[in-house]
Amino acid sequence: MGPLEPRYRPAGAPEDTTKRRTSKSKSFKDVENFEVLVLEKNCGCKFKSLKIMIIAIISATVLTLITPTLYEHQLQSASRYVDVGWMWDKTSSDPRYASSVDVQWGDVSRALRYLKSGNQDLKVGLLNFNSTEYGSWTQLLPDSHVSIIRLEHAKESITWQTLYPEWIDEEEETEIPTCPSLPEPNVRRGVRFDVIAVKLPCTRVAGWSRDVARLHLQLSAAKLAVASSKRNHKVHVLFVSDCFPIPNLFPCKNLVRHEGNAWLYSPDSKALREKLRLPVGSCELAVPLKAKSRLFSVDRRREAYATILHSASEYVCGAITAAQSIRQAGSTRDLVILVDESISDHHRRGLEAAGWKVRIIERIRNPKATRDAYNEWNYSKFRLWQLTDYDKIIFIDADLLILRNVDFLFAMPEITATGNNATLFNSGVMVIEPSNCTFQLLMDHINEITSYNGGDQGYLNEIFTWWHRIPKHMNFLKHFWEGDTEEMKAKKTQLFGADPPILYVLHYLGLKPWLCFKDYDCNWNNPGMREFASDVAHAKWWKVHDNMPRKLQSYCLLRTRQKAGLEWDRRQAEKANSEDGHWRRNITDTRLKACFEKFCYWESMLLHWGENNNRTKSSPATVTTASLASS
Repeated sequence: MGPLEPRYRPAGAPEDTTKRRTSKSKSFKDVENFEVLVLEKNCGCKFKSLKIMIIAIISATVLTLITPTLYEHQLQSASRYVDVGWMWDKTSSDPRYASSVDVQWGDVSRALRYLKSGNQDLKVGLLNFNSTEYGSWTQLLPDSHVSIIRLEHAKESITWQTLYPEWIDEEEETEIPTCPSLPEPNVRRGVRFDVIAVKLPCTRVAGWSRDVARLHLQLSAAKLAVASSKRNHKVHVLFVSDCFPIPNLFPCKNLVRHEGNAWLYSPDSKALREKLRLPVGSCELAVPLKAKSRLFSVDRRREAYATILHSASEYVCGAITAAQSIRQAGSTRDLVILVDESISDHHRRGLEAAGWKVRIIERIRNPKATRDAYNEWNYSKFRLWQLTDYDKIIFIDADLLILRNVDFLFAMPEITATGNNATLFNSGVMVIEPSNCTFQLLMDHINEITSYNGGDQGYLNEIFTWWHRIPKHMNFLKHFWEGDTEEMKAKKTQLFGADPPILYVLHYLGLKPWLCFKDYDCNWNNPGMREFASDVAHAKWWKVHDNMPRKLQSYCLLRTRQKAGLEWDRRQAEKANSEDGHWRRNITDTRLKACFEKFCYWESMLLHWGENNNRTKSSPATVTTASLASS
């Protein structure tokens, strides 16, 4: 994709994939009680035939009225001899819900021993098992009450793209975004289960986790678990599947037994209830932009902002400024930064002085990356899940500013993020819940799962396909898309410079402000980078920088090679007579005269800058361009 950061793939022209919220249709009561019989007049019919017809209709009516009662009785019966196979025969034509998993009853039995030791008489609800498997359940648990849970399948028109559209009207200017509804599990009121057993489909092909039926079944299991957990009644959920369940709906910290393809969970009913209040997908905002009030979490000591630096000391200045922006926005939460051994002691001291609690990590190599590539070590981000001294983490990239306090995001579950493109989220700002077993889950599939962009964002999107959308104002990208109209460009520019700020977070794509001249955004000098150029956004970053103590500003000085590279790019823009005219500006950046290296004569270096032997890995142009994708 050239100079464009791989995690930000430009979307096509925004497509309105939402519909106006429609008013609920009126519900009509059953008409059975009316028993209206309309007969067409027929002079040739005999009275005896009419009498027989009436008797037949009355008999059918009586059977219709008593059948639901008999059916409910069968559902609650513990008898293994109840013939319920017709249920699946009726719906087996829907391939989305079909599961080819071979139920290993020995594994199921071993998983359930954890429960049976305390209670031999279990109430078990079955979801998505067939009639033969129902018989096996009653044989496996002869002393328990095994019931069938009815669940109408989702409409075929509901696809993953419907649940996770690329674009919605987040500001509700013309539409009120709404998600389609998924059918609720159907059980008798008051019925509670000890175990909800679910047979989950899993195709084991690319995109297997982006499956509407699979999501529907897991959300249904969660709803049944919450309904059964009232009055402190403990309920467990057993999944039978060759693929792991949704890790942020049923987190591995709640996994009590895993035997083969049997996964037994003891869910946290309170946390599960909160997650079920969220929209089913990103088709609605989990945090409305225009909300009059925001939710706030309780235990602030167990919450922190976090970022990571690996193999990129050029981002130290950005991380220092990001920390200062968080404090200037009013947050007092802990700030934690993960760094590897490539970050010097000098830079670590600067990070600590800015407010970061520095944690040293061993970086994680992306096994699918080539040597020295931008994404070689970006799987180090998985270390965030090892910050288990915190319950919630708001991860932020080091190349952004917090303009307004976003502490309310700590009340949101994992993964909460802004949309990126297609059905994917942007990992530049996201809420995560640290857990050692989630970290292990990420590591276990590191050789198996392929990232769409080769980086950590693509990988995380394959693990956490169920995520919650927040407004783009909470991770607003400094970028002008090719399809942006002049009106849209003006609106973005106005948002960049608004004072007091309208945006919550401004994310700096392209060449970073601290790696440019202070006088203007150096993205203007490179034709391939002008989509990231904004003098207004550039000035916003420098305003935060200038409010920092001078000691912290010293970590944002330019290296000699960077100075030469910036001047080279400016002269190239001058030769091309770039129409924006930024190359005409007089450079007054005082950092040009500041030197902290042994060799400070960038002017002499510039004399030979065009030669190939000077365009090395450490040259400014290469460093700044490569750093685009390193966070």
